Amino acid sequence: MSKILFIFQLFSFWNKGKDPIFELFMKDKKVLDLGCGEGKLLQKNPNLIYGIDINMTTVEALKKKKLNVERGSVTEIPHEANSFDVVHCSNIIEHLTPVEAQKMFLEIKRVLKKNGIVIIITPMPKTIWNTFGHIKPYPPTSIRKLLRRVSLESFDSVAGLEIQNIFYYGTWARCKFTFVLSTIISNIFPSTGGSYLMAIKKIEN
Repeated sequence: MSKILFIFQLFSFWNKGKDPIFELFMKDKKVLDLGCGEGKLLQKNPNLIYGIDINMTTVEALKKKKLNVERGSVTEIPHEANSFDVVHCSNIIEHLTPVEAQKMFLEIKRVLKKNGIVIIITPMPKTIWNTFGHIKPYPPTSIRKLLRRVSLESFDSVAGLEIQNIFYYGTWARCKFTFVLSTIISNIFPSTGGSYLMAIKKIEN
């Protein structure tokens, strides 16, 4: 998908009151939402979308709503191998150390079906420090290096996952036109972006 088409579809779905990421990547697919929080994504299709969260109070509240959720960590996902078409990981990785992030990718690879997709959404370095709980930024280049076949790090690489697309969001603004404009600029000059979405495909077990 081209960046221009993605931006057009993104704002087209928003104007219709729909979740563009759900519509583009997850509709009618079996999905695992990591760090599912209040369960907004789970409620879009309770029969096909599952969640995990480390907060037991959150998990218990979602179970009362009859949603498919379990308590679990992103570094030890409580699901069987090859279970999901899509794994959704929004605003999670920036809360992890590099070792934890590597373990998360290994777990994501394990639970994804072959040709399944993981959606990573995370802040760019210029905006990440706006939140107290963030540990470090993971710009696209850092993830690209993690997924290479030969590791040049102190831990193993995560081979078998391949980046398909990277899309950048602008810096959030109350004025929709300003946000649209900054998103367009961010996809021309990525360093200006506020955050990014990366679609990664599992190409082998």
